[in-house]
Amino acid sequence: MKKEMLISSLIEKGWFHAEDFLPQEFCLELLEECKTLEWKTAHVGAGNLKQEALEIRNDSIFWIDEKSASNLQTKYLEEMHSLMGEINRELYLGLREFECHFAHYKTSGFYKKHLDQHKGSQKRVVSAIFYLNEPVAGGELVIYSKENPETVEAKIKPRPGSFVCFLSNQIYHEVLPTESERYSLTGWFRTL
Repeated sequence: MKKEMLISSLIEKGWFHAEDFLPQEFCLELLEECKTLEWKTAHVGAGNLKQEALEIRNDSIFWIDEKSASNLQTKYLEEMHSLMGEINRELYLGLREFECHFAHYKTSGFYKKHLDQHKGSQKRVVSAIFYLNEPVAGGELVIYSKENPETVEAKIKPRPGSFVCFLSNQIYHEVLPTESERYSLTGWFRTL
């Protein structure tokens, strides 16, 4: 049922949000795993344009490599590959792979308004965020209207188990400053 709603919401609005998309227990286990990761400062851009830009984003990330993924990470990747198959069946987007990383925002962490598709590349098609915890305050995801990127369409409070996805090249979004730590898995359904 949620996956059917996801498809229709992507068509109508360009984005989708659901609470309890995956079980709470799964979130707690992944959250515990986060404490063992070696975080790196996140960058903006790709290739030769990749750079650290703390005035734009100040989160840390840990990329998931399918070959060395833990059992929990593999389970999440399997869920996303299954979802990718359903999106392809319904929307014919030609998605071929899913890449993702853990994201950690410390207190006062933020990511200013942006699109997820890199300049000069059309590979990222659908962005996906799965929340692992609920910050005390702040850290909301602001979704802007597909038709008017100056209009706020939603402010989504991170909650364990909730899921958001949106069209990477059409939906501007930002992460508001957090008042406590915020953990998620952020990824992209891609063409090759």
